[in-house]
Amino acid sequence: MKRLGAILSIVALMVALSTSLCFGSSLTIESSYPKDGSTGASIENLGVKLYFSEDLSESEVGKANKKCFQLYDEEGKKLPTRVLYHEGEKGVVLVLLDNSSDKKLKAKSNSEYTLKISGDLVSDEGNTLGKDETITFKTLNQSANSMISIAMMVVMFGGMMVVSTRAAKKTVEEAKKKEEVVNPYKEAKKTGKSVEEIVEKDQKKKAKQAEKAAKKAAKEEKDLYYYEEEDINKYRVSERRSAYAAGSKYAAARKAEAEKARAEKNAKKASKGKKKK
Repeated sequence: MKRLGAILSIVALMVALSTSLCFGSSLTIESSYPKDGSTGASIENLGVKLYFSEDLSESEVGKANKKCFQLYDEEGKKLPTRVLYHEGEKGVVLVLLDNSSDKKLKAKSNSEYTLKISGDLVSDEGNTLGKDETITFKTLNQSANSMISIAMMVVMFGGMMVVSTRAAKKTVEEAKKKEEVVNPYKEAKKTGKSVEEIVEKDQKKKAKQAEKAAKKAAKEEKDLYYYEEEDINKYRVSERRSAYAAGSKYAAARKAEAEKARAEKNAKKASKGKKKK
């Protein structure tokens, strides 16, 4: 019995070891961007970002996985690719459309592309993908997107015009109400006041409004003149000086004539004073 128990224990241990070997870790694709079957992918820098369950680095498996990524257009034409391994993020590989040798090669709008990943793809740990995988996606319809953008702009500008028109109309209506002529007979009937009293009140109101508008206009004109004078004094001369001090010949001649006339006048006064004595 003891011998049979030992044999059964050994068999169970062997089964457990073989099971752990069979169900060990394997390489899988956890997700991708764009996803399989998605639409609206950008045509700029067309490519697929793959997230694997195990790390893949260019130094370890770059050469081994060189032919494991193939990109095709909707007509089945094989396109050149460039594979980038993300050293800072575990298990991330970026497969891009490579147009370095052909600048005319560009991704098309509203077109389907397929990335095929070979089952021979190997990770840094030596595990393989095991089976071929495909990711198919469609690029953005640029013409439809442009039409939507244009339509949104038209709606936005239309709304702005409607709002502006309403605001302008409201302003005009308010101005008309302010300038509306008072009907003294209608107002007298409505308020019970005399026509003369209503007319006098309306005239006083209009006179105040006119006086207020005149004062405002005068103030604005004064401020404008003041600022203009300030600008002239600031930018044209450093200090205020007379024409004579500035070196004007005309001013110098006028000053000389005035001094001469003053001297003659003083001389006459002096002579008259002497005669009286």
